[in-house]
Amino acid sequence: MPNGKERDKAKRRERFVNQDEVEDAARQEARERAELKKQRKREKVARKPIPIMLPEYITVSNLAIALHVRLEDFVWKMQELGFEETNHDFILNSENAGLIAMEYNFDPIIDRGDSEDLKARPPAEDPSILPQRPPIVTIMGHVDHGKTTILDFLRKSSVAATEHGGITQHIGAFSVPMHSGKTITFLDTPGHAAFLNMRQRGAVVTDIVILVVAADDSVKPQTIEAIKHAKAANVPIMVAINKVDKEEANIDRVKQDLARHGVDVEDFGGETQVVCVSGKTGQGMDELEEAAVALSDVLDMRAETDGQAEGWVLEASIKPVGKVATVLVRRGTMRPGDFIVAGNTWARIRCLRNEAGVEIEEAGPGTPVEVDGWREQPLAGDEVLQAVDEQKAKIVVDYRLEREERERMAEDMEAINENRKVEQEKRDREKAEAEAEKQGHALDIPEQKAGGPKQVYFIVKGDVSGSVEAVMDSITALGTKEVHPHILRSGVGQLSEFDIEHAAAAKGQLINFNTQVEPHISRAAEQAKVNIINENIIYRLVENVKAELSKHLPPLITQRVLGEADISNIFSITVKGRQQKNVAGCKVRNGVIGKNAKVKVIRHGEKVYDGSLASLKNVKKDVMEIKNGAECGMSFTDWFEFQVGDRIQSYEQKEEKRYL
Repeated sequence: MPNGKERDKAKRRERFVNQDEVEDAARQEARERAELKKQRKREKVARKPIPIMLPEYITVSNLAIALHVRLEDFVWKMQELGFEETNHDFILNSENAGLIAMEYNFDPIIDRGDSEDLKARPPAEDPSILPQRPPIVTIMGHVDHGKTTILDFLRKSSVAATEHGGITQHIGAFSVPMHSGKTITFLDTPGHAAFLNMRQRGAVVTDIVILVVAADDSVKPQTIEAIKHAKAANVPIMVAINKVDKEEANIDRVKQDLARHGVDVEDFGGETQVVCVSGKTGQGMDELEEAAVALSDVLDMRAETDGQAEGWVLEASIKPVGKVATVLVRRGTMRPGDFIVAGNTWARIRCLRNEAGVEIEEAGPGTPVEVDGWREQPLAGDEVLQAVDEQKAKIVVDYRLEREERERMAEDMEAINENRKVEQEKRDREKAEAEAEKQGHALDIPEQKAGGPKQVYFIVKGDVSGSVEAVMDSITALGTKEVHPHILRSGVGQLSEFDIEHAAAAKGQLINFNTQVEPHISRAAEQAKVNIINENIIYRLVENVKAELSKHLPPLITQRVLGEADISNIFSITVKGRQQKNVAGCKVRNGVIGKNAKVKVIRHGEKVYDGSLASLKNVKKDVMEIKNGAECGMSFTDWFEFQVGDRIQSYEQKEEKRYL
């Protein structure tokens, strides 16, 4: 047996061994904790979504490439997520593409490229320190209420005499120096309903609206629209009751009608000033001028003359000098040599001209000016913004064109996807048919039925962009469920040979509004059998287009029953000595059955035959008609399935031309 010393040594050895084991276990546990911590960190890093830039619209195949996924696996995943359409060229919008990207641990960022666009400056913090600018006054109202006549008197000119039919068809802008020494810029907006958008633009860019109402005609539809536009733009209104020199004038009625439509006239306790005038005699015109100046003083319109120039395109046209546009400067100052952007085009200002056609060195806020030097034709209503240089102007226009294409794709996305689906089905059908033909048997595949209204194609050309836009709005409003106008192309300027070629290829027609058709163009159109609708008044143009669309309407078909007969027996006769043929024995119930009339056979309320009689006999004699109460024998052209009890109706059919 071990003695005491040996036992103590053994205990000490055991204690050291246990201590080493404890230390080893602690070190192992520390290592495991560190490894677990590293693993969790790696997992956290791996779980963090990866940012990815996505366009607003992307095809399935391009999204698969962007997410680094095989297309086959990606299609399977889309089906698992509930997307039925998974063709490689199916277009996804940014919302759906983003949701799919998140399934693959991506953080989608939609690239809209807004930083490349030009933006107007924010409003000045303290407008009171800015210099004054001329107020912009818009003349609005119903057609033929005398707006242009009033403006003519103010600017001592005669624009109405140059307008076709006395109807203003363009926006006119003029700076008019008043007797008080103050300058006011007047806008004359068209009153015809077709120029709704142009009137809306006039209300948006204006400071004051002078609402012209004829004393003998009172408030009309365009008057109400003008009131709505002015109120929507939060613009103060003045009322000029025109034609007060007429015997039929009823000023009190006009004021009452205005009050009913939300215009608070002064006579009824409101704030809207009413001035009675006559554009022809000049009565009350001084009071109207004083009222406009007084209201503009109260409004105290101010704007920066420095910094980025801004404005609106009021009108655009093609002149001998090139593409020009009337621009109303809103802020800043425009000078020759400046680079400006409007809509999807840009210009390096070649020269500036005032309303008299005189070149000027600069145009400040509130000034209408004709700008020359556009690369493409701007559109009436486009916002004009100054760019720092040519490169920036080009970048902005390229971006806007790309954005427009994206927006167009958004509108057409469903149609594109549906069209691609149809094309894919067609390819699959053709492949199946080829495979079936190879195997020696036919494949029964139903044909697709074409639907929708009949499309009638037009190309629109006009003198200025505002007129072209108004013509297009009027034409597109004429469509029905059966026939619809489709505008292939539109533009400003005279008709060209390319227009004729395009119309001939599409079997369409040309619309020429308020421009001269050159003789060689007329001859070319005649040779190509292309119709030119040439008008300078929109009412007549709309009527001509209606007439063309009416030609494509299916006729109205009416049927009138002439007589009825019942089949009471069926006889079998021998024709030419050898051929057996069934004949229906009939009795006429009412009316007359004619040999040359159309007939239909009714069985249990349903039509089983619609055609003509092959023979009509009374006893054995051929007859041309059988009257009420008589008996006869009938046979039908290429049809022998008649039965006893069938009813025969003889009828006449009329086709009547329809019009829109």
